Amino acid sequence: MDDLNQDLTLIRDLYAAPPPTPEVLADGRARLADAYASPMDAGVRGEERRPALRALPDGGRRRRRWPLVGASLAGAAAVTVAATFLTAPSTPSTPTASAAPARLSAGDILLAAAGSVTPVAGDGAYWRRDGVIGRYERAPGGHYTLKTTRSIELWLPKAADRPTWVIRQDLGAEPATPEDETAWRAAGSPRTWTLSGGTPPVKLQVGPGERDAVRDDSGKTLTLLGTPMTPATLNALPTTPEGLRDTLERVVSKGYGKERVDMNAQLFETGVRLVMNFPTSPEVRAATYRMLAALPGASAENEATDPLGRKGQAVSRPAGPGERYRFVVDTATGLPLALESTIGQDRSYEAIRTAAWTDDEPRLPALRRDMNR
Repeated sequence: MDDLNQDLTLIRDLYAAPPPTPEVLADGRARLADAYASPMDAGVRGEERRPALRALPDGGRRRRRWPLVGASLAGAAAVTVAATFLTAPSTPSTPTASAAPARLSAGDILLAAAGSVTPVAGDGAYWRRDGVIGRYERAPGGHYTLKTTRSIELWLPKAADRPTWVIRQDLGAEPATPEDETAWRAAGSPRTWTLSGGTPPVKLQVGPGERDAVRDDSGKTLTLLGTPMTPATLNALPTTPEGLRDTLERVVSKGYGKERVDMNAQLFETGVRLVMNFPTSPEVRAATYRMLAALPGASAENEATDPLGRKGQAVSRPAGPGERYRFVVDTATGLPLALESTIGQDRSYEAIRTAAWTDDEPRLPALRRDMNR
């Protein structure tokens, strides 16, 4: 998918999210306790699988070049406070064989995340969002695969008279696996590569590049499949799974126009991006997880490691022939960790490292430019 080339738009005014109701927290914790009480088969029970008929999102054009910053990395709906799990006291007796860990369905995982969502304190001059985007590329000659990564820091001001800053840095390319490293060494351990197929060709190197910063004074907003997600729009999002589904269906339909799509597959991707990348209220985030849990076609991978090496629970879903999304979430906190995409031979991911309010000022590099020129 072309998730790394979505329109760049930036939020001007952010606001503090209201706390979740006691009913939301109690319901989520009860569901989580029930989920861990007995083993369950992986996958959503009674799930319906339909062929996904769709082109690539946001216009369907695959490009190799890094973007200024993807909309998927220009905002976050991250939370920082962990919820407390209910645990039953145990009384050790004679040694017995340990029970197999309970396996959760995709719905169980997403409902557990919904029950753990907590608010973020809205104190601070900026919302700082630090993320990583990665892509896997075949090296020239096709003998091994490279993993290329880029960090993107987004500094969204609360005050309308402050600029938004996007700070970027290419982190470099490296062999993707130990087997790829062996093949790379056999090829002479090159430190630069030129990938054809783009205009102009893409040049990669070992090691990080120079940091640069882009300033935005335009007051433009983030978009989701072309729909502006202004603070007012985000504040007006429904807080029920049914209402949120209706809203996102309109977003998908508007974004794709007359193109035929698998609506359930698109709702899965769009819902994940909403919960990962936008400063929504905890009620909206919880409703998003519950909407995702109700969608057919997803399967649970249970405990998984995201591209940054963090442990979480993974839910995956096909999006078309040779296409698949894998969403990794921390069910103990409701934190979305990463979204991985596979489209044919193309693999990419985006991951959230940190997202929080701060009174710090961005540490700007010497290389800067104005995005509006």
